[in-house]
Amino acid sequence: MKRKVALIAVLVLATVVATIVFSRFCWFKQNEHVALWLEGIALVLIFAWDRIDAQDAHKETLAQIQIAKEQAEAAKFTAESIKNSERAWLSGSLLWSERAQILFTDDGHGNNQRTQAILRFKLKNDGRTPAWVESVVSRMDIPGRETSEVSDVFTIHLDPLAAGAGQEVTLSLACAGKPKMMKSEMLRVRITVNYRDIFEAKVMPLEYSINPLTHQIHRVENVSIPNISIP
Repeated sequence: MKRKVALIAVLVLATVVATIVFSRFCWFKQNEHVALWLEGIALVLIFAWDRIDAQDAHKETLAQIQIAKEQAEAAKFTAESIKNSERAWLSGSLLWSERAQILFTDDGHGNNQRTQAILRFKLKNDGRTPAWVESVVSRMDIPGRETSEVSDVFTIHLDPLAAGAGQEVTLSLACAGKPKMMKSEMLRVRITVNYRDIFEAKVMPLEYSINPLTHQIHRVENVSIPNISIP
C-alpha cells in the first residue's frame, strides 16, 4: 500500500515538473514532439518500476505463504506427536496353550476333514491411557484352499485395558480341511482387534503362520485388515 502511494506521488510530481518546464522554456514549446517523447519515456519508466515493484511484492507474498505453511505443518506435527504420546498402543502375541496340539478329525471315512487348534492370545496396552477393546475376531484357515474364506470365525470381548495392563484369552479355532505336510502347507491365523482409545476408534490386524509339523508360530509383518465379519 505504501509503495502504491509513493508511486502515485512520483507520477504527480513528474507531471507537475514537466508542466512547469514546458511552460517556461520556449524551446520545448517549439519542439512539443520532443516534450511528448520525454513524457512518454517517463511514463514507460514509471510503468516498468511499478512492474518490478509488483514482482518484488509477489515474491514477498509467496515467501510469507510458505512461512505460514511451514508453521502450520510444524503445529500439526506437534499436535500429532502429543496425540501419539498420550494414546493407547496395543500389542498382541499368539502362543500355544499349555499342551501344544493340533487336532485333525474326519467322519471316519476320510471325508469332511477338519483342523482344530487351541491357542493363547495375549493383548497388552503399552500406551499411557486406557483402551476399550470392543471385540477380538479371529479365524484360522489353510491358505490357497477354496474353503479358506468360509472358515469358522471366533469372536470374544475383553474388559477395558488400563495403561500398562494386559489380558490373555483362549482361542479355540477350527477350519475345514487338513494341511498337507509333505507339501509344506501352513495354517494361517488372522486376528482383528477392534478398540477405542481416548481419541478415536482403531483397528489392529494381526496375522500368524503356523507350521503344523513343528508347531512353530511365525508372525507375518505388514498385513492388511482382513474382511472378517462378526457373527
